[in-house]
Amino acid sequence: MKKTISMGGFAVVTPDFWTHRCSFEFAADDPDGQLVEPCRTPGTGQLMRDGSFYFTPAKPRSRTNSMLIRKMAHGRLSRTKDHAVQLTLKCFDNEAADVPRTFIGETIEAMASVVPAKLLRDILTEQLVNLYNNNSKVRKTL
Repeated sequence: MKKTISMGGFAVVTPDFWTHRCSFEFAADDPDGQLVEPCRTPGTGQLMRDGSFYFTPAKPRSRTNSMLIRKMAHGRLSRTKDHAVQLTLKCFDNEAADVPRTFIGETIEAMASVVPAKLLRDILTEQLVNLYNNNSKVRKTL
């Protein structure tokens, strides 16, 4: 059972000129190690003009519950909580790699982790034929 505890003491507020933050320290007049449990929690502390101090704990962050299927050089393939397969790719501009070629290669690599090889070959062949037939720029480069 949680109970409210009232303590007497003094507080020291130390402002930091460079970071524009202040540190807050409270020292009890009558320290008793058994009075409260030590805790550390993220939140917001607010020091009012009248000297009162209010602390509001932050709401806990909800973490993603995705499960890693495969880690790749520029991303990851994972299965999400709702049973979807998710591919995340990231490539920086200053990398020497050709970004479109890198993404295509890693997408095929990721698909190979999920789809059987023969089905993957059929899908890729069909997609390349469709791309060739529907895009005149591709035909000119090939």
